[in-house]
Amino acid sequence: YSEAAKVSMDGYTLMRPLVFDFPNDNQALEQVNEYMFGSSILVNPVTDKGVTAWRTYLPKQETGWYDFWTGKWYAGDQWVDVAVNIEKMPIFIKAGSILPMGQDKQSVVEKKEGEPITLTIYPGADATFTLYEDEGDNYNYEKGAYSTIRFSWDDRRGRLTIHQAEGQYPGMLHKRTFDVRIVGKEGVRTVEYTGEQVKL
Repeated sequence: YSEAAKVSMDGYTLMRPLVFDFPNDNQALEQVNEYMFGSSILVNPVTDKGVTAWRTYLPKQETGWYDFWTGKWYAGDQWVDVAVNIEKMPIFIKAGSILPMGQDKQSVVEKKEGEPITLTIYPGADATFTLYEDEGDNYNYEKGAYSTIRFSWDDRRGRLTIHQAEGQYPGMLHKRTFDVRIVGKEGVRTVEYTGEQVKL
């Protein structure tokens, strides 16, 4: 939803051919099925039936890629064979990303105080993400009725900052629970957030 908001507000492209993000990588330019979903998620749809592995090209970049399913890190500029089945296709997350994930919902209108959002950090480079929220059932966001929370990851220091919330809209949550997870490290740290800046 946050990435979709960038489409409306910034003219962003949600589903991105690899040429958008890797214009100097000739191998990436040749891929006809792979795409970026937002700025961090690399997707390679399985287009044949009955296969158990699917060859995927990881574009050239210094920080590398993490397998979404296993958390294993891979260098960029290489081909990898990924185990697949009817429920799992190749998905990789760019190192230096923050990926927020919430509970399954029928629509964005469903909001519950105390329901956690998991912030998964994929280390390897500094990262930022802005969580966008609005009422979800009208156009009041066009009049400024929305809120944002910016997250920033300092990779060298291993520090996450949850910045002060900005904006407001009717029915917004004023208390949030964030479960912070760093790929490659054990444990989850839970943060009760009330809109003020927090550093971890």
